[in-house]
Amino acid sequence: MLSSEAIKHSIAAAWAVMLGRKDAIARLDLSADGFWDSFWAIPLAMPPLLLAWLTSTSFLIDGGNDQSKLSIILRLAFVDLANWLVPLILLALIARRIGISKRFAPYVVASNWGTLIMMWFGLPIMLMSLFSADASNFADVLGFVLFLASLLFSWRITQAALNTDLGTTIGVFLAMTFVSILIVILLQPMLGLTLPA
Repeated sequence: MLSSEAIKHSIAAAWAVMLGRKDAIARLDLSADGFWDSFWAIPLAMPPLLLAWLTSTSFLIDGGNDQSKLSIILRLAFVDLANWLVPLILLALIARRIGISKRFAPYVVASNWGTLIMMWFGLPIMLMSLFSADASNFADVLGFVLFLASLLFSWRITQAALNTDLGTTIGVFLAMTFVSILIVILLQPMLGLTLPA
C-alpha cells in the first residue's frame, strides 16, 4: 500500500497537470514502481464509485429492473472497471506502432491519478441528487459541466504526458474518449443495465 504522503504527492502533481502545468508531469513517479503504484487509484476511488453503483441500482430497480441488487452492483462495477482499464490496455497494444511507447507510462500514471480526482469531484453531485429530489435538475447540470471539465482535464493530461506532435496527441485523445464511451454504450445493454422497455 502506498503511503499517504505518496498518494497526496501524486494527486497534487496530477492536479497541477490538469490545471495546465505541463512541467508537473515530472513530479509524478514515472518509474516502473510508480507505473504500477498508480493503479492504487482504483481502490482509492471505491467510495464515490460505490455510491454511484448504489444510486444507479436504486434507479434501475425503481424503473422495473427485476435483477437482484448485488447482481446489478457487480455488473455496474464490471462496466466501470472495464471503462477504466480497457482503453489503457488497447493503447498499450498500439503504443509502439504510433510512436509513443516511451510516453505510455507517463500517460497511464497521470491518467490514473487524474481519473481518481474526477471520481471524487463527482461525489458531491451524486450526494446532491441522492438526498434532495428538488436538486436533481441542478445536479444534472453540474454533472454535465463535470463531464465537459473531465474532457478538458483529459486533454491536458494527454498533451503533457505524451509530449509529442499535435496530430498524435489529438488522435490519442479522441481514440481514448471514443473507446471509453463505446464501452459504456455496448456493455450496459449487454449486461441488462437498462430500464425495461
